[in-house]
Amino acid sequence: MPITEPPAAAPAADYDDAPTRAGIYAPRTVGERIADRASAGIGSWKFIIIQTFLVIVWVIANVAGFVLRWDPYPFILLNLMFSVQAAYTGPILLLAGNRQAAKDRALAERDDAEIGLLLKLQQEQCSVLALVKDAQTKHTEILDMLRSQGTQGPAVVRSQHGASGPNGHNGGSSAL
Repeated sequence: MPITEPPAAAPAADYDDAPTRAGIYAPRTVGERIADRASAGIGSWKFIIIQTFLVIVWVIANVAGFVLRWDPYPFILLNLMFSVQAAYTGPILLLAGNRQAAKDRALAERDDAEIGLLLKLQQEQCSVLALVKDAQTKHTEILDMLRSQGTQGPAVVRSQHGASGPNGHNGGSSAL
């Protein structure tokens, strides 16, 4: 069986090029901070409840108002306020959504790079384990051969080495 080299270290260039988690949450611009805060407020139950309460108060004040009816039915001023609110909240929510999508995309790329690195490491471990298993099999074969020679006795060992002993000497001590 040919001797195989252990695999080379996996290049970490793909992993190093991926954005870091700290880079993903890098400082934001003023506009990004405003968009994030506004979208967090607009997308909350607190905002919905407060806006519903204010609309109810607006309608009651204008329908039941005896002295000052600044926006009589069909509530044109209220509709105008909703239109202005929608004109601003739509782009703000899109900005915040785009920022979140960019963060999610960067995290997904980072996770893909981490998974790729883990896969390479796992493949390297499998190849190293295969080498260890191969070495273990060879060592077991060598041990079995040595054990079989040991059970045949010293006569077999002597016969394999000829009339002389295992060191090439004929039984006596050698003088230097």
